[in-house]
Amino acid sequence: MFNKSMSLMVQTILVLMEKQNSTGVQISVNDDMDLERCYESFGCFSKAYPWTEHRPDNYFPESPQSMRIRYPVFTRRNRKIPVLLEADNVEKVRNANLDPRGPFYLISHGFLEGGDKKWIQNMADALLNLEGNDAATVLVVDWRGGSQPPYGQAVANIRLIGAMTAHLVKDIKEVLGLENLDNFHFIGHSLGAHLGGYCGHALQKKFNLKLGRITGLDPAAPYFSQTVTLVRLDRSDAKYVDIIHSNAMPLYYAGLGMSEAIGHVDFYPNGGVIQPGCKKVDNHVTTLNDDMYKWMVKSVGCNHERSYEFFTESISPSCPFMFIQCESYEAFLAGNCTSCSQTQLCIPMGYHSYKAYKELLDRGLVDTISNVALYGKTGSKKPYCRVHYEVVLKVSNSTASRTHGPDVGRVQITLIDRNNNKSNYKFLDEEQKYYKPGDIDKQMVAVRDTGLPPLSVMVEWKYETNLFNPITWRLLKSPSVYVEYLKLSSIEYNTDITVCPKMNKPVVANLPSVMKTKYCRF
Repeated sequence: MFNKSMSLMVQTILVLMEKQNSTGVQISVNDDMDLERCYESFGCFSKAYPWTEHRPDNYFPESPQSMRIRYPVFTRRNRKIPVLLEADNVEKVRNANLDPRGPFYLISHGFLEGGDKKWIQNMADALLNLEGNDAATVLVVDWRGGSQPPYGQAVANIRLIGAMTAHLVKDIKEVLGLENLDNFHFIGHSLGAHLGGYCGHALQKKFNLKLGRITGLDPAAPYFSQTVTLVRLDRSDAKYVDIIHSNAMPLYYAGLGMSEAIGHVDFYPNGGVIQPGCKKVDNHVTTLNDDMYKWMVKSVGCNHERSYEFFTESISPSCPFMFIQCESYEAFLAGNCTSCSQTQLCIPMGYHSYKAYKELLDRGLVDTISNVALYGKTGSKKPYCRVHYEVVLKVSNSTASRTHGPDVGRVQITLIDRNNNKSNYKFLDEEQKYYKPGDIDKQMVAVRDTGLPPLSVMVEWKYETNLFNPITWRLLKSPSVYVEYLKLSSIEYNTDITVCPKMNKPVVANLPSVMKTKYCRF
């Protein structure tokens, strides 16, 4: 149940959102005591439990006429000027000249947005450009008329919009003479993810039809976390439900996305909370003022929006975008999950996850009533896709290493493949670390893919003197570290290599050292 501070924070943020986006029109709220309201053929909607759970306010959906829901349709033939469809308008579906071969994609935006957003067009183009998608149809669920503040009203509106979208999907199936909805894929961001869940639920309840797939892109947390499955998107809403979590933290820490694993497959890139390249939010909000909304858009919106950027890139990725099953993100970072197996499943994040999931299903390694949670790392900017390596560094305990003694710094590595292509460099630790003879450091790192597994590694020692830390003082000796070996285990390539320095020489500060397998003398 919402505690008082949580409720206050939710209301304050959403009131400020309303103020920031106000058009100056005053909206009067009718506090009628009815517990149910019906909307034409789309059904009746209750305000009783469970629609009251974890919600500081509760609304009926606005009428379809006032929300002006639009369904622009794009194909390879018409990318710029769409055909507009309407729920329960069969004639428009007949005249749309849709290709029954499909596939059919539905894309929904979230709160405060509309169907004309650039990210939606980018995603639609990527889907239409995909090889083999000549007959693809992209329908945008444009509910900008119902996505405006207050937030609680938008939350209520998506229930009705989900039902309206279900009617449209049913009409498309019947007009085109399709056997089922296996070729229909609903992709929703934030509130749009739960809208997809309502659409899937309505199709089953009213028409005995089941969507092939729903992808939830950082499903909205406020009013949906810890609720029963009827209230939110869950794995029963389609034959396959996959989730990308990118901002899964409590709202009072400025999180907008859910942390619960609610799909058949849930991906947690970078832990699913803070994304590389987005501003880090170190403390919870303590100042409630008119700048909060701008702060949220700048600081938090980046994390929340990264989910649809990941998915768009995953349609035609620059590398496998592989994620691995693990107990937690901390366990993943600790190197406890480095090899794809029957106990640690690997599935590519995003668009191509369904194919891998079906293969696992056919082999009996997953079942449709359970969840698979997977973890991986991404880059801080496009392209986001990275390949993963567990790196084990052993500091030599040789006489020379002991004579040199401990040193403080950072180890930087660059992977080199057989064609001499280099990855981007990567630090094993973000902060300086104290290395002493005999130490073993184990880290999970993610680098840009060169297309081949590495054969050698360029190692650099980054040393910084600290006036107040005598350990960092090197007056007579060059700052360096004696590396005995580096072992790299690849998730994507399922390979292991061990490299060593030539003739056991140390890695001296600012002098790159190339390490190879043939230099190892065990």
